[in-house]
Amino acid sequence: MTLPLPTNHVFVDFENVHEIDPAVFGHKSVSFTLLLGPVQKKLDAALVEQLLNHAGTVELVRLAEPGRNALDFALAFYLGRAVQTDPLDFFHIVSHDKGYDPLVEHLRHRHIRARRHDDFSALHFDGDGKLSAPQTKPAPTPVAVPPPPPVPTKIAVTQPTATGTLHLGDQARLLLEYLRRNAKNRPGKEATLIRHTRSFFGDKITESDAKALIAELRVAKILIIDPKGKLDYQRLSASAY
Repeated sequence: MTLPLPTNHVFVDFENVHEIDPAVFGHKSVSFTLLLGPVQKKLDAALVEQLLNHAGTVELVRLAEPGRNALDFALAFYLGRAVQTDPLDFFHIVSHDKGYDPLVEHLRHRHIRARRHDDFSALHFDGDGKLSAPQTKPAPTPVAVPPPPPVPTKIAVTQPTATGTLHLGDQARLLLEYLRRNAKNRPGKEATLIRHTRSFFGDKITESDAKALIAELRVAKILIIDPKGKLDYQRLSASAY
């Protein structure tokens, strides 16, 4: 008998974090609660479309009255309600505010799997809703999360062979296979792909290393990036690397 996967509950302090990566929406076993302050009266149209497309897994909470730390208390309320409903799930707070850390540590001492993220760069879920990025100081969990692939101290750079054919390095091949397997969640912009690449390798590579791996795919003409940073993946599945 296959047990259902735990749900990842993501609580976003939208008063503190104003950019949401749309790539994290639409996964199985992932729910989002976006909390807005009373002065936040406008949302980006593209974000609204994403919220409507995944309305079944997104809850939008807007506070009616202002107040010091009002949104923080509201987030703690919705988080506590979710913990009480199913304490075996995963709970994520997305906010730069380190004031949430004592709450997170309190939950972890009670064996609740909670974590705060500064932004969405650490929130990348695979097709089953599992958090791809490794978690630091993980609480005991019955669900095994596979470790990220090993990363050498130096990133291999694509080199031409005697015949002029380009061959990808090991890390570029891993990135290529990751992009092939996640066709529905590929970033649309180069900057977002850089963050995804670092997260895929467990943040064990620098931003420069991530750019070098992406450059390998560009040199091999597998990945096309226009002058505005928009990505074209049309040759991804057709490449023989």
